[in-house]
Amino acid sequence: MKTRIILGLLLAATVATVCAAEKKTGHTGTEQSSRLYTSTDAGAGGGIEVKVNRSVKNLQAAFAIPEFEPKFVYKGSVSGGDTASFTGLPTAKYDLLLVFEDSFYEGFRLTRDEDKLTPADKTSISAAINKGTQFFNLKQLHRMEGTSGADGQAMVVLQEMRTKPVTLQDASVRSDIQIRSLKLAVMDQVGPGWALTQTREIIRQEVANNERKGPLPHHYNSALGAIRVTDSVKNLGLVDLTKN
Repeated sequence: MKTRIILGLLLAATVATVCAAEKKTGHTGTEQSSRLYTSTDAGAGGGIEVKVNRSVKNLQAAFAIPEFEPKFVYKGSVSGGDTASFTGLPTAKYDLLLVFEDSFYEGFRLTRDEDKLTPADKTSISAAINKGTQFFNLKQLHRMEGTSGADGQAMVVLQEMRTKPVTLQDASVRSDIQIRSLKLAVMDQVGPGWALTQTREIIRQEVANNERKGPLPHHYNSALGAIRVTDSVKNLGLVDLTKN
């Protein structure tokens, strides 16, 4: 599994970099492209529909990722502030990420086996991620699971933010916005410690003064994971996100 995930992530990162040059949007000039997300298969009848129950209905974005295949990220359609739908999904099991204005919910399965990370593993993983890309000065590791030992591997639900001023391409400086990024990170045990092998960004947000600043509170909900999709739309019905 390790080789397949790493190679897939490296390929996805390369494709995203090339495609991003085609379109620039946003206050910071961040290179972005709709092709960052996986194209759906018009010939596939699979899909997912889910309605969520929260005290405030403000669903902003929804993503479906096949289990252990983070190179594939499908972006869903959002309607009514509480409903997400996906069509054209190939047969697989999917985990969902739902992004709200004030929080995000996910159902990622991070390891095929039982989580065996030790406290020392988790400390080393945190240190490796915090030494990563310095553009983001704030990093939060929300969940991590994996195997320990010489051939250990782990995946992490990661949120990174830049809360410092941002220098634009014209050399002007903006201090009124923040950059927020939600990612999946792949970690490998290397010698005495852990190394960050690759990350897969799922969504990047530029947060203006009139929006909620700071990291989004994180919630795990098992109802959003291991959703088996075949050749029809899987309707999850109403999922109460106040319960796990």
